Amino acid sequence: MNRQTGAPMIRVVVGGATGKMGSMVCQLVQRQKDMQLTGGIVSSKGGNVGRVIAPGIVSLGDDQLEKALENADVYVDVTSPGAAEKNLAKVARSRINSVVGTTGISKDALEEFSRTVRQHDVSAVVTPNFSIGVNVFWKTCGDLASALPSYEVEIIEVHHSMKKDAPSGTAKRAAEIIADSTGTDKMVYGRHGIVGARGREIGIHSIRAGDVIGEHTVIFAGNKERLELTHRAHSREAFAEGCVVAIRWVATKRDGGVHTMEEVLGLC
Repeated sequence: MNRQTGAPMIRVVVGGATGKMGSMVCQLVQRQKDMQLTGGIVSSKGGNVGRVIAPGIVSLGDDQLEKALENADVYVDVTSPGAAEKNLAKVARSRINSVVGTTGISKDALEEFSRTVRQHDVSAVVTPNFSIGVNVFWKTCGDLASALPSYEVEIIEVHHSMKKDAPSGTAKRAAEIIADSTGTDKMVYGRHGIVGARGREIGIHSIRAGDVIGEHTVIFAGNKERLELTHRAHSREAFAEGCVVAIRWVATKRDGGVHTMEEVLGLC
């Protein structure tokens, strides 16, 4: 119970609790006056089971997911595609709301998750990026694409050398938004060799180097000018802060819906 307001605390379990993003979310949740970190989940085979993630709380393996969820209101998933695909439907069947930031989850797994959320009258937020700035970036991508429908579009994304997926979920989402606005459905992922003249397409290019947290640039190019829109992340805390906003927004919902950060932030 929140001593200042008398409202119930939002009890949070974090999946991927010992990873870079998960650790930051755990720390930030503990600093919120209306939230309580009640558990953390890690891979049962990854060597991090039993690690202390908060005073009095140790991480549990994902084979103990249901146990960890017993006293939870919201489950946060910042794991891996394989782990998320295995666990998300279980969370919904446990009647726990979810906030999902894991990218690379298969279409089939997301559809199963959506069906389970609907069947059990819970709610979820699913996004490839929690950052408030990135979500405004996406909205601006759509606005620019609508205003410049004949301009050619290229997307360049830069991340640290340890990032596993390419292109990033943020870049793919930007491409989807632009495609919806312009009717351009062909995506080209990098180019090599004699490829001929550029067609009606969206080019997406991934750079992996150093410790870059995340940088995305969308180029809208006409014959006599070009416009470039760039978002740069200076700290992963920007993502963790957006995650906390999503937790607070979804905590009391029970509408059987899977929502976006655009909805959380009132951008749509």
